[in-house]
Amino acid sequence: MAVLKRKNMSRDDDFEILRQLGEDGAQGVVSLVEFPNGLRAAMKQFKANKSSARIQIEADFQARAAAENIAPDVMHVDLDKKRIFSEVLPARVIDVATPQDSRQLSGDLQHVMATLDRVGILHNDGNVRNLMLDDDDRLYIIDFGLAKEITPTVRKKWKGAPNINVTLRMLRNGLKKYKLNV
Repeated sequence: MAVLKRKNMSRDDDFEILRQLGEDGAQGVVSLVEFPNGLRAAMKQFKANKSSARIQIEADFQARAAAENIAPDVMHVDLDKKRIFSEVLPARVIDVATPQDSRQLSGDLQHVMATLDRVGILHNDGNVRNLMLDDDDRLYIIDFGLAKEITPTVRKKWKGAPNINVTLRMLRNGLKKYKLNV
């Protein structure tokens, strides 16, 4: 597992919660927080029953995707308090995708998913609410809570590109939720 270091953060328990950004019923809550030095972060606070090992795995997958510029950068992981702090992107979560959105996003979504395939990450939660668009219409993917390594068995089953297969199904269904079960 990668060791993730704090990036210009003061103590990770010295922050103000500015507002809730979202809630993942089974996982926890995501909030916008601000540290005394003015740095802002998206903090995912997991429920107490989430294992520290799984939190670290989620952070590692997100960090790998961030290195490819398709996910927010992981700033710090606090396994004792069950939190991941990520960069705040100037982007919005896509709540509902219209057929026009689907056509506009299809190329970017295919790029994001092909990148995940290339780096060996099965996102495993194909859901439009896990996509963000910035002001330049650049697409990012978030929430790696169900992500897995792409194994040779998975590659064989999905002809080498499991994320792309999910993407094609999402696009056919107007970017509605579609989850790949492996």
